[in-house]
Amino acid sequence: MKKYLPDFPIAELEGTYLVWMDCRKLLLPSKELECLLKENVHLWLNSGDVYGAEGEGFMRWNIACPRALLTEGLDRFRDFVHHN
Repeated sequence: MKKYLPDFPIAELEGTYLVWMDCRKLLLPSKELECLLKENVHLWLNSGDVYGAEGEGFMRWNIACPRALLTEGLDRFRDFVHHN
């Protein structure tokens, strides 16, 4: 993620498969970003705002999946941010 998505840092993992990505650089509300990703990219991430005000601007990734699926999701996200 650091190499291909340097503008979208992730929170340090604490022994979990849930990853918080800082998407504030996109200047979109989390809920709107969640909808855009679902509808346009077929990528379902969780909007950070459902976890409280401090989650606004963040998206939650579930990385408990095969590496190929995670890579595909990251590629889709990268394509989305480079075209928006």
